[in-house]
Amino acid sequence: MNLLVLVAVLAGAGALSGWQPLGPGGGGSLGALTAGLTAVFSLDAARRNQGRMRAAWTLIAVYLMMYGVADGLTSAPGAAEGSTALQVANTISLLAFVPGTIGLLLYPVLHTERGMWRSMVLDAMVLGLAVVYVTHALVLRPVFASAISLNEAIMLAAYPLGSGLAASIALLLLLRSAGPSRPDTVLIGVAFAVFAAADNGYALMTVSGGAKDWTLVDLAYTLAPLAIAVAAAFAATSPTPRRQLRRHLSGVVSPLLPDLAALGALVAGTVLAPRDTASTIFGVITIVAIGIRQVAQTRDGWRLRGQLEDRVAERTWELEELTLAYRRLDAMKHEFVTAVSHELRTPLAAIRGSLEMLHDGDAGELPPSARPMLAVASRGSERLSRLVDDIIDLERLESGTFSFAPASHRLADLVADAADSLASLAVRQQVELRCRATQERAWCDADRVVQVLVNLLSNALKFSPPGTAVEVTVAREDDTVLVEVRDRGRGIPATELEAIFDRFHQVDMDDSRQLGGTGLGLPISRRIVERHGGRIWAESDGSGATFRFSLPASTEPSPGESDHPTGRSVSLSSTAG
Repeated sequence: MNLLVLVAVLAGAGALSGWQPLGPGGGGSLGALTAGLTAVFSLDAARRNQGRMRAAWTLIAVYLMMYGVADGLTSAPGAAEGSTALQVANTISLLAFVPGTIGLLLYPVLHTERGMWRSMVLDAMVLGLAVVYVTHALVLRPVFASAISLNEAIMLAAYPLGSGLAASIALLLLLRSAGPSRPDTVLIGVAFAVFAAADNGYALMTVSGGAKDWTLVDLAYTLAPLAIAVAAAFAATSPTPRRQLRRHLSGVVSPLLPDLAALGALVAGTVLAPRDTASTIFGVITIVAIGIRQVAQTRDGWRLRGQLEDRVAERTWELEELTLAYRRLDAMKHEFVTAVSHELRTPLAAIRGSLEMLHDGDAGELPPSARPMLAVASRGSERLSRLVDDIIDLERLESGTFSFAPASHRLADLVADAADSLASLAVRQQVELRCRATQERAWCDADRVVQVLVNLLSNALKFSPPGTAVEVTVAREDDTVLVEVRDRGRGIPATELEAIFDRFHQVDMDDSRQLGGTGLGLPISRRIVERHGGRIWAESDGSGATFRFSLPASTEPSPGESDHPTGRSVSLSSTAG
């Protein structure tokens, strides 16, 4: 097979370089040789495939062998005008159309689907009429007006039309489909486009009486079979997956390409050739075909638009129903959670009171072995109480019933309040609290902001190793005040920086058991900050975590509040211990 490729390439190179005739027949001998070699390639592609692909390449091989025989007879000595050899060659050429056409029709390119061929047929009709019109105007009209015989005129007319239609259909198959590339189909289309150009040139040279050997026409007849040979090599050695036929063309130019081709053919035929009755009839038929295609496309477009509008309306109705159902379920959930949380408070208060009485010895002295168990129960009840309070706060925030009383407050004082409430935790963790706070003021609810600060600082303290520090910074940025809490703990993975603000989310599932967290502090903090018109986010560089939140800035003190520092220390540099 490699030897055959080398011979085919040498044949093409010989044609390009002006290789002298192999025999007395001139350049047509090269066309016969390349057609024979391409037939061998086609038979090899048929042998390596099966089904429709095998049948298609077998028929293409038969077509090429008949084409090569006819080309050889045409270039043989004594093949003059009206000779028996030329008549036999013309007959074989016309008969070769039968296996060639069947082979191209069988060639598998598309997945066929029922109901999707109408647009394909309309496109093929418009392109086919464009080919017929331009071929008639430029070639067939002078051919039938010449003094050649009717049989030869029919042969000269059949080949340009057949090759042009084959090239158009190959282009249309690629245009109307989507999927993996098919170089074999592209090469077959290119080959028949070259054949069409050569056939038109041959017809014009025949009626004008010009020499046909060793011209560009001969070169085209030599190269076209080589393109089919390369296509056969692709089909024999590479996968040829079928493409999916598209119901509608997308883009700006693709949907209009058949119409543009037809209009270009009309313009070319009108400008380059004189008009006659046949040209006028073909032109009118072509224009009517363009109109039919446009009407069909417009109808399909309106039908598609109606279907889309119906689907959008149906999906909108379904979405509205789902939204109402979700709202009902959400309201039921809020009612259930709120009711359960409130109902839990009473028994929890009784449990905590009973545990405190046991701890104080009101029910008698406890044995030493019972005190650790009492401590565990007390911590569990405290954690459960915090969880219930957090759930109630979160539900109130989401339902909009959480009370806010915003005013102008000095953030340094709020930071100091939060730090004071966590002093004992800092001592236990052996972590230092540091605050670099200016006298910036924010328009906020003091209690809620202190709640946010307590959540952030308690998390920072819990996750900070002993001997490190937690830093709080307050700074003004345009019309907002930015609060930053930084620790030197284990940090937060990048994939968790947003998820940590979800309900009950823990970076490590053991954190809840070991550190006593509920997983609701950060969601509550986010909703409190958002209710103030600010935002909260987290950052981590692997050597700790930084939480930042913003609040609207304020310049005026609240009524009855002095704008001077209160005298409370906000430089929390005292270590835990």
